[in-house]
Amino acid sequence: MKTTEPLLLHACCGPCMTVVCEQLQREGFAITAFFYNPNIHPWKERERRLHALTEYADSKNIPLEIEEEYPLEENIRMLLDAENRCYACFKDRLTATADRALELGIENFSTTLSVSPYQNQAHIKEAGAAASLESGVRFIYRDFRELYRESIKISREAEIYRQPYCGCVFSERDRYLKLKSPGQI
Repeated sequence: MKTTEPLLLHACCGPCMTVVCEQLQREGFAITAFFYNPNIHPWKERERRLHALTEYADSKNIPLEIEEEYPLEENIRMLLDAENRCYACFKDRLTATADRALELGIENFSTTLSVSPYQNQAHIKEAGAAASLESGVRFIYRDFRELYRESIKISREAEIYRQPYCGCVFSERDRYLKLKSPGQI
């Protein structure tokens, strides 16, 4: 019989959750998902992603923790002040995930962010390690990029909403202006 170890999984959206959750469950983790994404702008986009994630989690009987606060001003200030806004955003979300895991008595945390070929994996790993060091909760890093196409296939077949940008207002701008160094503005 396989034992399961509790893990709080930071979830950015439903499509990314599909393959990451399945893989971590195969590894023996009992997943509780956590939605904390104050970077997602505008509000209606955040709500669309949360709705898609909630439907997916419900369909798979995955418990879902939701951070209801939407600290828009704090998030934009943080991003504007950051040397690298993507790293700062990862650090904020993974720190919140580690803190929530600690509150819930869960000894492990991870993130669905690592499935995207568009995200800087070194920054995700570094931000997770820093959050782990601060909280004492173990960060489980996996590079899930090889599963990205599968996540697209699953989400299309299940008609899960797929967003066209990472979430922050700067990312949305960058996709239209095609800036050469996203995350550095």
